[in-house]
Amino acid sequence: MKVLSVVLSIVLSSSLWATGIDFHHGTLEEAKEIAADQGRLIFVDAFTTWCGPCKRMAKNVFTAKEVGDFYNENFINVKLDMEKGEGRTFQKQYGVRAFPTLLFIDPQGKLVHRVVGGMDVKNFLSLGRFAASKSSSVSSELDEAYKKGARDPEFMLKYIGALAKAKRPLLKIANQYLDAQKDLSTEENLKIIYLSTVEADSRIFTKMVDHQDAITSIYGTEAVHDRIEAAGNKTVQKAIKFENEDLLHEAIDKIKRFAADRSKSFTARAKLTYYGALKDHNNYHKVAKSYARQGVEQKFELANFVLSHMQDDPKLMQSAEVWALDACKAQKSEPYCFTAAKLLLLNGKPDQALAYAREALSFSEKAKSGAKPHIEKLIKTLERSKLEDKS
Repeated sequence: MKVLSVVLSIVLSSSLWATGIDFHHGTLEEAKEIAADQGRLIFVDAFTTWCGPCKRMAKNVFTAKEVGDFYNENFINVKLDMEKGEGRTFQKQYGVRAFPTLLFIDPQGKLVHRVVGGMDVKNFLSLGRFAASKSSSVSSELDEAYKKGARDPEFMLKYIGALAKAKRPLLKIANQYLDAQKDLSTEENLKIIYLSTVEADSRIFTKMVDHQDAITSIYGTEAVHDRIEAAGNKTVQKAIKFENEDLLHEAIDKIKRFAADRSKSFTARAKLTYYGALKDHNNYHKVAKSYARQGVEQKFELANFVLSHMQDDPKLMQSAEVWALDACKAQKSEPYCFTAAKLLLLNGKPDQALAYAREALSFSEKAKSGAKPHIEKLIKTLERSKLEDKS
């Protein structure tokens, strides 16, 4: 079993239930439009099919969970084959002569940063952080105009909207502006309130719900509830940072009062996020039992979280196994079966683990997924161990 444990640790570290970087499936121009709307830079992997370092990055770096988490959050990601289609035009425009070339461009196509050559996960993350630090969807003209005293509603709406897209701090600027306004019910001011509602434990959140009907008439119920829920999530993150359970309950209460249709799901996820982050296994387990009853996806989500973060808790590991097997019975798939296999192995059931790993491999071969070599490695080791036990 020692060999099995070593291989399993390798398999688990690959985080195969995560997809890594989510590359845009569309044209570069479409990616630019999305980037402009979301206030992000575009990461471009300029590759060729015969390039060795390109293949290694595609297999070992782009698929890493931590890479996916960071790049999906901060960039619109695009892969372009420099020998096909619009890749040829891109190569000429940006002077790409070696592969891979890793570029970061703004929504207008202006080059922000570029690096030539393959790299490992650590260095690729460092590259992304550096590029993100250079990103600013707020033009220097807007910043300069604000410093010079521009405060008219039309300008402030544009400025705060740009700050929100760029994920730059905006609460202080918005509060100062709104505190000076005699009438918050104008369309521009209502829009500013909406865009500035980024935390549930803020004065602007109170302004948002005080004018919720009027703001809803502009943006619609779904968009307003999305904004309220996002603000609640931000407050949950603050609760974790400061280990303050009162903030957790404040966020839950405000979603219940002002976006009631989201309350059930938000409450469970908020508690799971909070207790999971603070390693409060007992409270996490209590909430998880209830959350698992909501459906197959919830069971799979819980099983993966326990597998990734709470392997040292036998009770949670047993529950995670049950959740994973229930998910497989209801809806078999590669990630469901592979997760079940890993949990069964960790819980000392190698024969059952092998059966589920083989099913996962079957799904993987049909889908031609990147998980296949990792599943094969687990299967080979399980089979070898089984033979050794018989001899």
